[in-house]
Amino acid sequence: MGVRAACVITALLHPFGYAKVLMKVGHEPLAPESTTTFLFRKDVYVYPNIFKYLGHIKKLDGFTGLYRGVVPRILAGTIGNLVQYNIQDRIKLHEKKPKKWKDELSILDGDDEEFVPRLKQFAKETSEDTLGRCCGVIVSHLFHVIMIRSMVQFIGRETQYNSIWSSTKEIYNHDGILGFFSGLVPRLIGEIIAIWVTSFLAKVINKYLIQENDLKSYTGAACGLVVSHFTYHFTLVTNVMAVNGSGLAAGSYPNMPLYNNWWDCMRYLSSEGDLKRGANAFWRMYKPKPTVLTKMRPKPTVLSRKVK
Repeated sequence: MGVRAACVITALLHPFGYAKVLMKVGHEPLAPESTTTFLFRKDVYVYPNIFKYLGHIKKLDGFTGLYRGVVPRILAGTIGNLVQYNIQDRIKLHEKKPKKWKDELSILDGDDEEFVPRLKQFAKETSEDTLGRCCGVIVSHLFHVIMIRSMVQFIGRETQYNSIWSSTKEIYNHDGILGFFSGLVPRLIGEIIAIWVTSFLAKVINKYLIQENDLKSYTGAACGLVVSHFTYHFTLVTNVMAVNGSGLAAGSYPNMPLYNNWWDCMRYLSSEGDLKRGANAFWRMYKPKPTVLTKMRPKPTVLSRKVK
């Protein structure tokens, strides 16, 4: 897919991603509704679905308000992908495969392949993908932080993150250089796990379950969707830590506890049963907020904010 096409699709789907970010940080401005479950007809309360959530945003900020944060989101995706693909292309370009390695590759196409050559090839290809992806994430993470913070301004009606320049200045003044990398560690961990597990599943499925070559090209994407469900909590913690302690109302007590680090955040969300918060955009079970929100730590100083 071309860069322009990817930017257009990102822009078109941005309102849904915007609403999901607000859900992930725990912002629920609409009252829960009473309904019944499909199977057992049990009376439950659910939060309004994503379309009603978008309607609430539009009511307050107008149609253009649905695109809050779209520019840093496009920049983050475009820069990250360009860095990733360029690194992967350079690795392949400068690779010099000895004859022995070519022989091993030819073995992979047969029915009597050996385990060690297959394992080496899998590790090599996946390591290259991991390196490219991690570099893309690191380089573009500043724009990811700006995107998250510009979106959650909706909660406190702030204006510090209305532009790329003002956002960069605000992050540096409030958090220092390391503020540009808030939430980076759990994001990298989630990406690495997703790449390796997805690659492994795709290899196994293509070899033993799928015979048609046309279908094999879709296996990786399908496996990626499944694996993303299991790495969702890393995505959630990344977004929470991108705003936590930022000075914005959404990331400050009492709207959000102030965490010492990303692991502290994950443990707290796990204890509250919130590691899947915002994962479902349509059937969202209502969960009463605690009457007293634990304040994890005092308002962080510049030094204590450095490592997130």
